[in-house]
Amino acid sequence: MLISRTVRVQPVASVAAALIGVIGTLALVWVVRREPLALPPLAYLDALGAFFALATWSGALLWSLLRATAQTWRFWLTALLLTVAFLTSLTPLVIAVYALVGLLIVLPVWRTAVTRRAAAYPLLAVAALAVGYGALALRGGLRFDAPLAGAALDSFVFWFVLLAATLPLLPFDPHPTDTDDARERSLRLFAFAWLYPLARLYTLSPWNEGWSFATLIAGGGALLWLSSGALTGNTRRVRIERNHRRLLAVALTGIGLSSGAGLAAGCYAVLVYLLLAVVENDDTPTLPEGAHVPAPGIPSSAPVWLISGAIPLTAPFIATWMLIGAGAAGGVTILAAVAWFTALISALPVVIDSPVVASRRLWIGGGISLALGVASPLVVRLFIQPIIEQLQGGLSVYGDVNVWTWVGLAMVNSARTGITALPTIGAAGLMIVLSALVYLLARLLGVTLPATAVSADSPSYDDVVHYLRRAVPWLGEPAAKASDHDTR
Repeated sequence: MLISRTVRVQPVASVAAALIGVIGTLALVWVVRREPLALPPLAYLDALGAFFALATWSGALLWSLLRATAQTWRFWLTALLLTVAFLTSLTPLVIAVYALVGLLIVLPVWRTAVTRRAAAYPLLAVAALAVGYGALALRGGLRFDAPLAGAALDSFVFWFVLLAATLPLLPFDPHPTDTDDARERSLRLFAFAWLYPLARLYTLSPWNEGWSFATLIAGGGALLWLSSGALTGNTRRVRIERNHRRLLAVALTGIGLSSGAGLAAGCYAVLVYLLLAVVENDDTPTLPEGAHVPAPGIPSSAPVWLISGAIPLTAPFIATWMLIGAGAAGGVTILAAVAWFTALISALPVVIDSPVVASRRLWIGGGISLALGVASPLVVRLFIQPIIEQLQGGLSVYGDVNVWTWVGLAMVNSARTGITALPTIGAAGLMIVLSALVYLLARLLGVTLPATAVSADSPSYDDVVHYLRRAVPWLGEPAAKASDHDTR
């Protein structure tokens, strides 16, 4: 009999460990809500670090509750290491922690030549962060809370830290079927942590316009690329993974706006990413086990629509709306257009590629999405507003967020003039148009395709994607050999 060498923590112990982490980080958020707390020589506790630590353990708790699988020791060690990185001001320690996290991520996939090539992304991110933060430490920024640490931040440091934040957005595994163990794939839950070193640079000094523009280009480009990948990926698992990482691109773009409104959009997108990464199934569109039959009158696709971003007041919808408002408040109107367009094309595969019968996890996730969206003013006020206040010295005045708890959110420009608010008739109309377009396009993509492109049965979304990739050469599907008539 073979004995597995992988040490796993049982589900009950996993829930208990994650719950302790959530309670501890919630207490930390409360303690540092007014001002940072420095405990030399290692600890530095502030709202930004406390938020990322809370996100880490909230994701772990949500995964343990809804996935109900025993986690490997790598999962918990990664969570602990990231917590250390979020709660220290020593730049060399941050480098060491992320290097260990990078190794923990690539070890499970270091099996074949294909997966080893995929592992290059996190390793390159570690190298870029080591160069950026290493230069910061050598130039006098050994602690980023030191009085003169801001003088060490220049373009050389910034470019490498930005590269480290952008690389993990790239496709982690071009052939996800090579890593079928969901417990190993759970490490991807912590991909949002690579945004922290970039956001931490606001503690040192304000960004110049070139840095913000470069971050917007990187985030907006990744947003377009990942959204198109979510629509045209060749397998369901690839499409789901691209859709999840799209939220990280939203977060990167929001951070790049260098404003309070942008930072609020970025932090909220991190929470939405964690929700989708846990609840959205990435294995098969048919879930006979754990299936939940809705009550009469409730469509089985309801939870899918609640996590698609096409329904107003759900969490993915709010994340998109916040980025649109932050972009408009900062005068970057093209970013608002990109955010709306990518929300449309990324919602399509979610609703088209949905399971025949939704699992209980999907129903719970849909409820959490609705609750997180409705409670977004409270979430912003309690967990994100302290970050904006403590990093205000490094943020520009081009966009801020006003919160009316349990009533709504408003994005304002530098003159404190309201640009967009939620809930309003205008915002509701804009997103109702989005919902209608998603519904109509979903119905159109469900029509019968040419008989040569699909099976005899009703066409699946895989059939649709396969047909589109063959019909449109730049989507990447090898074209069939041309007939003699076509050659002539």
